[in-house]
Amino acid sequence: MDNFTESQSEPTLNRDDAGSLLLRLALAEHKLSLTTQRLDARNQELAAIRRLSETVGNERQITRLCETTANEIAGTLGASSVAILLLDEHTGDLVTAAATGEPPATGGPRPRVKAGDGLLWQVLKSGRPLHLPGSAAARQFTGSLASLAGLAVPIRSRHKQLGVIYACGKQDGRDFTAGEQDLLCGIANQAAVALDNATLRHGVENLYVGIAWSFAAALDAKSAWTAGHSKRVTQYAVAIAEELGLEPDVLTSVQICGLLHDIGKIAVPERLLDKPSTITHEEHRLIALHAPQGAKILEHIDSFQPLLPGIRHHHERWDGRGFPDRLQGERIPLLARILAVADAYDAMTSDRPYRKRRARHDAMTEIERCSGGQFDPRIVKAFIEVTGNRIF
Repeated sequence: MDNFTESQSEPTLNRDDAGSLLLRLALAEHKLSLTTQRLDARNQELAAIRRLSETVGNERQITRLCETTANEIAGTLGASSVAILLLDEHTGDLVTAAATGEPPATGGPRPRVKAGDGLLWQVLKSGRPLHLPGSAAARQFTGSLASLAGLAVPIRSRHKQLGVIYACGKQDGRDFTAGEQDLLCGIANQAAVALDNATLRHGVENLYVGIAWSFAAALDAKSAWTAGHSKRVTQYAVAIAEELGLEPDVLTSVQICGLLHDIGKIAVPERLLDKPSTITHEEHRLIALHAPQGAKILEHIDSFQPLLPGIRHHHERWDGRGFPDRLQGERIPLLARILAVADAYDAMTSDRPYRKRRARHDAMTEIERCSGGQFDPRIVKAFIEVTGNRIF
């Protein structure tokens, strides 16, 4: 016997109920799609800010920081052109620090917006983002960007106005969305922190360079025969470092180290520095102590710690026969190897109380002859390239 009666069969939906259910499912699916899009946009924003933070968080060079930020914005927003303009505190102008594509402002190799002139300057002063439709852009700019809609946001730290970021020309032909404005504001906030840090580091570096110049001046005052030596050695050493393609922060270290490399001569008696006759072996040994003594003089200044090996070892030799520690080859710090060439060249081309200077060509020939013995061959090669292209 069948245990199921007609009344016990599963209920069926009428047409109206089915339509209502399908509508609710469609609405739910639409809401889910919108939520997913918002989450994707938020993830994109967070990813862009994270990449920027990782890339520029410790960047010391403001120009390179701005270039990285502009490229990140262009890629994230799909913008044809992005420019970062920083405030010139002396003139009040906005000066282009970096740009992708065609710069959006006109006037020279580093396009600028005059103080009080135009929409970008108004964004800086108001501290509020601004959409620029094509008609507004046409009044602000020239060239192929004049008809492209754009988006400008201020770069502001807690204490001051820093500049403006301007993006224009969406590659998909659409206008910038509110979400993209929020993203650009978030990137601007990250850039403001990085710019503040870079500016602070730059100020500290300038302070230490100033201290180094003061030490060099004190050494110059000790003997007329060595006056100007540290400055010239610094000039040669920085030129060599530039030829080697070293990073800007290393160039700063080379500059400071060049100015300070002979600071230990403060402890050398004037009678030795100014002696008109040939220096004896024992006197040479006493003078040679200036390298380790210089490092010892500066060892209590924490920020000079990375420079001490360059100062201590600038009289080492590539073949290991130098002083004070007889280091050989690449065991000698790079700063010291650069200074060794620069120092020797200036010593040969400068008058001393016991001899006249050598001709520039003769000194260069001697430097080249000592390549692989006294000097690092790579440094000598860079020096020869530099002296062939510059007049010292």
